[in-house]
Amino acid sequence: MHVPGIIIGGGIAGLTAAVALQQRGIAVKVCESAPEILPLGAGIWMAPNAMQVFQRLGLAEKINAAGVPLHNIQIVDGQMRPILRTSQERIRQRFGHTTTAIKRARLQALLLAEIAPADVLLAKTCVSLREVPQGVNVAFADGTTITAGFVIAADGIHSAVRAQLFPSVRFAGTGHVVWRGMTEIQLAPVYKRSITEAWAGGVRFGFSEVADGLVDWFVVVKATPADADHHGLKSRLHTIFQGFAYPIPAILEATDETRIIRNEIADFDPIPQWSRGRVCLIGDAAHASTPYMGQGGCQAVEDAYAIAQCLHHEPTPELAFAAMQRLRRPKATSIVKKSRLMGQIGYWTGAAGALRNGLMRAAPARLVEQQFYQVYRLNY
Repeated sequence: MHVPGIIIGGGIAGLTAAVALQQRGIAVKVCESAPEILPLGAGIWMAPNAMQVFQRLGLAEKINAAGVPLHNIQIVDGQMRPILRTSQERIRQRFGHTTTAIKRARLQALLLAEIAPADVLLAKTCVSLREVPQGVNVAFADGTTITAGFVIAADGIHSAVRAQLFPSVRFAGTGHVVWRGMTEIQLAPVYKRSITEAWAGGVRFGFSEVADGLVDWFVVVKATPADADHHGLKSRLHTIFQGFAYPIPAILEATDETRIIRNEIADFDPIPQWSRGRVCLIGDAAHASTPYMGQGGCQAVEDAYAIAQCLHHEPTPELAFAAMQRLRRPKATSIVKKSRLMGQIGYWTGAAGALRNGLMRAAPARLVEQQFYQVYRLNY
């Protein structure tokens, strides 16, 4: 199938879709609203399901070389005592990959390098779409229009395309914000090549290396009006985590306060339909989830590959988008629901928190890994 298309959004979902489509000989252009693609953002974890997709696209080795393939994932308490720990070795044996931690900007650059510069259009903010006999007419804020055979909307949780197609989406806020940072610090060997997340006192602190001596970290706390202000942020975070053991205080101390990023944590109730006519949503535009399973970017990568596969095999975009939703919606919806649950469990304190920790410590490693297998398995 050789139908020229447009992808709205130049993030990981949109760029992965462009690579997958072009590898199948399907012409497509990426329309990004920013005037330039800058090396912004912190780190991202590409779990084995995403890495299997990148293997099929011929990019897994480059991504592993640019990031840090991890050996284990662990949840600990505030004193760094293990609550739950999973080795990635058995997962690597089963799926061919572990989770790779990488700078988001580095991953984006690797994907961009696979796409001809002429196929990435910048400063293109989509304002409306209209179906026409030739396909879809897309109007942009700069006054230009482009007509394409299909449109893939990869424009994130606040998708302008979704707002036009499905305006009744209900956002579900969590009352928490996430602060993210990148810190130059050498961790003790026990914390290298590991994702570590500390749960205690109703707050969470997670971290991993994304390169030797470069640590990506995040903090999840209840939202307050002052949380939008960086002034005194490090002092506030030090106060919140003053009772936590090494390396959390050291990571915070070494961080440049001005480079910390703030995001509100939210998702939205699963929507029954991802497409209308020749327009289809992918990634956070279709099924945004909270970050508690580390699967937001990974599910977007899965969408990108699946939609390219369906457009390649089906005779029309409408049939392709319907096939893609059949393939992907059950798993993506499950991730949204499980991530919400993980968010609630992680904030338990007192007797409930102690019970949670005890049950998680007693859980057999094989049983825990089976839960990961369901997430990492691909069905296409």
